[in-house]
Parts: sequence; C-alpha cells; structure tokens
Amino acid sequence: MTAKQLLMCDDEPQVGDFVRRIAEGLGYRMHFTAHANGFAPLYREVRPDVVVLDMVMPNTDGIELLHFLAAEGSRAQIVLMSGFNPQMMESAQLLGEAHSLRMAGVVVKPVRAAELRELLAGLLGP
Repeated sequence: MTAKQLLMCDDEPQVGDFVRRIAEGLGYRMHFTAHANGFAPLYREVRPDVVVLDMVMPNTDGIELLHFLAAEGSRAQIVLMSGFNPQMMESAQLLGEAHSLRMAGVVVKPVRAAELRELLAGLLGP
C-alpha cells in the first residue's frame, strides 16, 4: 500500500517538524514548505491527499492558498491551522466549502499532539 501524501505550508519550520513526527508516525509521507510561494509548485509535483495550511503567514495567507486549491480542482482533504482569530478560521472553512474543497478540520495552535494525531488518523480512511 502506498503512503498517503501530506503537504504542509507553515512559516514556522518547528511546527512543520512537530506535524511531520505525528504524520510520519501514522504512515503519511510528508512534504513541507515554509514559504507560500513554494506551495503551488510543490502541490503540483506531489498531488497530496491531505493539505495542512497555516492561515497566517508573511506576504500571503491561507485564504490565497485556498483559492489556488480551488482553481486547481483539488480533491485533497484540507486541514486549517492557526493560533489567531477563530472567526477567520470559520470564514476560511466556509470559503473552502463554498469552493467545493474537502475541508477536513481545523487545528488551533499551539497544536496538541493527541488532537492532531486523531484528526490525521481519521483521514487515512478504513
């Protein structure tokens, strides 16, 4: 069985390392970029099953990346991550759903390992 591909974009590499340990422990193959401008080419190369997006990054935000995913017709399951405004997270979730994206959940920073593990394990399917 081939490992599910997970692509994460977050401007905090240490958060990426934390997510990597959990995701790879569940059997995902993880790809990471700390820069939003690196997201599109990596997405097109990897064609991930799961995308984890930080909603607040310098020079861009997760909303712009959601628009990109919608334009690509992405079928990836999308997890939003942020430590900021919960209303923004809810709006982003609704925007993704309005664009027919597969919104899988929201993770609040600081990330709790058990919560993230449970969410990602649920995305692996039966």
